Amino acid sequence: MKPKPATSSQKASERVIQFIVITNSLVDPEQPSWRPFSMSMPWLAMLIFIALALAGLQEFLCQLSMKRVRDDPEGNGGLVRFKKPGELSVIEFFTWKYAPIMTFVFYGILWQMTDFEVKRLEPYYQLSKKSGATAAESLNMDYLTFMSWLVPLRALRHKQYAVIYSSLSTLIASSLVPVLQSASINTFPPKSQREEDEYKSVRVDPPWSRAVSACLVFVAFAGAALMYAMRRKSGLQSDPKGIAGIAAMATKSHILTDFRGLDTAPLDKIHKQLRHRRYILHKSSLWQGEFIRNSKERIHEHGSDPRPLMLRKRSGVPFIAFMICVTASIPIFMFMDSAGMVTEKLPFLMTALATVIRILWNTMNCDVRMLQPFWILAQRHAPAKTLTLDYAGTNPLLLPINAMFNGHFLVMLVAVGSILAEVLTVCVSSISVDGKKFIPGHGDKDDDDPNDIDRHNTEQTFRSFWSSFILTMAILIYLISIAVIVYIKRSHKFMPRQIGTIASVLAFIHQSRMLMLFIDTEKFDHTKMTRYLEKSGKTFALGWISGRDGDDHLAIDEEEVLSEYKYGVDWTKTRILGHQVGAWEHYEQ
Repeated sequence: MKPKPATSSQKASERVIQFIVITNSLVDPEQPSWRPFSMSMPWLAMLIFIALALAGLQEFLCQLSMKRVRDDPEGNGGLVRFKKPGELSVIEFFTWKYAPIMTFVFYGILWQMTDFEVKRLEPYYQLSKKSGATAAESLNMDYLTFMSWLVPLRALRHKQYAVIYSSLSTLIASSLVPVLQSASINTFPPKSQREEDEYKSVRVDPPWSRAVSACLVFVAFAGAALMYAMRRKSGLQSDPKGIAGIAAMATKSHILTDFRGLDTAPLDKIHKQLRHRRYILHKSSLWQGEFIRNSKERIHEHGSDPRPLMLRKRSGVPFIAFMICVTASIPIFMFMDSAGMVTEKLPFLMTALATVIRILWNTMNCDVRMLQPFWILAQRHAPAKTLTLDYAGTNPLLLPINAMFNGHFLVMLVAVGSILAEVLTVCVSSISVDGKKFIPGHGDKDDDDPNDIDRHNTEQTFRSFWSSFILTMAILIYLISIAVIVYIKRSHKFMPRQIGTIASVLAFIHQSRMLMLFIDTEKFDHTKMTRYLEKSGKTFALGWISGRDGDDHLAIDEEEVLSEYKYGVDWTKTRILGHQVGAWEHYEQ
């Protein structure tokens, strides 16, 4: 199908955009470049420094361990020597057993904070380029609800290198490094070769340790590349939080005319309709750019399901089943002799399983956070602050507190689950001992079994074993319970399409009457915008409205709306038939 010729309004907008392009091609000292602190140069420099410091420390400990092994003629050398774990002080035991994995998990969280902001703001960086960006590269781009391990491939296809550097660094720092580190620390001699009252030593396994150091060096280089990429200007004057942040950008140009007829359209149809246009962000306002007459852009099918992938039952049931299987396997690995050999041979197994749970949980957490404002609007009569509500741009460590004060308890519970999933990675790193020995009355050596060892001949104390076991089981039971609640409460369809893109929001507001509220508000920060909207005294909803053009539209608008939205029901047709507001007199022969 040949694209339609440009209209007079399109030609006029192209002349305007030519002026903007010429202006941007010059050095514009007034071009704004707001960015969050977690994307600032000092923050990125800190992440690079920590990566190099941890890599150096890991190599130092590896060399020290190897030296002490060579210097010990009895073969019991290592970083720490003990006969019984109880001989070590609390600080010594904690430093060996938990501090390393906790350090790497916390470092991964720091990278997650940066990665989330990079993914959220990348469309705006694309729009702020001199010639703007196509809709596929900006308005239709969604990294937040996409599976995290596939994000680098999507970013590579669009040559959005900042996202590649950030997502790779985060995946390696938060997922791969903890798994490798858990395998790099071991206790010698192995459990099957220990004798009674024998010295044990904590050693660093050189191959695994070098893998950890190499990954950290890679993260440092990727962080440096990200720092270089962040020389760009964002074109933002403040944080574009929530629906209000996008609405404020769309009141100075004719960009909303591109969304005519897309009220209930799926993402594919929106992408198809916008593929002939480039868009530009100029001083926090969105403008139509060059009209692409012969666009050959490939439209990727997304399917018609409006729910993010991780909130669909076909994903939720396997995810919950996987967590149940992991929960059931822990007692088996710890209290059955034959199964315990698995964790002895594969010391990284439980950490890897916990990492998979954490990645999937964080994806679900992101989906719940993104959907929350739209879910509130779908319930009707939402307060004005819902339009500025944006949990996607909230620090994950502060998210549970913010959600609690807002009364959004499901979001709070899921956010707490993300924190506990990080703790789970630490707890499961100690699941490699014979749990039967820590049952009261069963800790002594069985003289009839030459391969049996007593409780004191392991690398765990009675207290540390039961603390780790109980905490691990409690966290897994919590995650399973909250996941069940999430899929009961949020797995139904209450939106016409998936959200997460700028275009999906613009399609909801292109005929809204509330747009008059957002004129000249593009410079407002989050707090000022919230106060401004609350001062209007209006409430808002997602529903069917009579738009500014006089026709009926599905939109996010101020109350009262004509009718609530129900998935799969075209209210305009039932209205014509007289089943809703309006009657037979509205029907035209």
